[in-house]
Amino acid sequence: MSDDSGAEREAQEWLILLVLGLFPDTKMSMLHLEKEVFILWNFHPMIKDLISFVAHYRGPYSSEIRDIIIEPMYLIDSWEYIPPKSGDSLSGGFVILTSEGHKKYIKYYQALLEDEDLHSLLAGIKIVRTVYDDLSDEELLLLVYDAYPDFRAKSEVADAIYKKRFELTSKLLKRGIISEKKAEYLKNAVWHP
Repeated sequence: MSDDSGAEREAQEWLILLVLGLFPDTKMSMLHLEKEVFILWNFHPMIKDLISFVAHYRGPYSSEIRDIIIEPMYLIDSWEYIPPKSGDSLSGGFVILTSEGHKKYIKYYQALLEDEDLHSLLAGIKIVRTVYDDLSDEELLLLVYDAYPDFRAKSEVADAIYKKRFELTSKLLKRGIISEKKAEYLKNAVWHP
């Protein structure tokens, strides 16, 4: 591994730690981690330079995120990966921060607060985690597939999500996550392959 790729991998791991560390006691699904980083990726140029995404069978996919979680190289013992249970075809398993990871997060976060250029990244992580963490896997996919249609092209679950859009939209509306206008739009949306 070259020095550049090593530095890039280390930066990727620290980014994942920032995302996981915001709510340290929360078990986060791989699906949520990946899709929430994807949402950040679309809005923050630093992330676009670090991580790549492709259309995949569950929407936007990053092999880098998967590799980082399964086999960290720099932040070893910072999180634990829990494989999905039998019959769980969406979550991709779960990740939970370890106490060692939480200590690293606090120290790193404090250091980043000194750099004003990174305040927008830290704010973006907080917004995305706050908005999307409480969504079910299917609700999250509904919103991601609607907003980023190119990333549902290879999805094996997009049709099932589309068929459940009335039920999912009603749940999102009832909980106040989307407006009535957005709910009406989602119910009437037509997804083309």
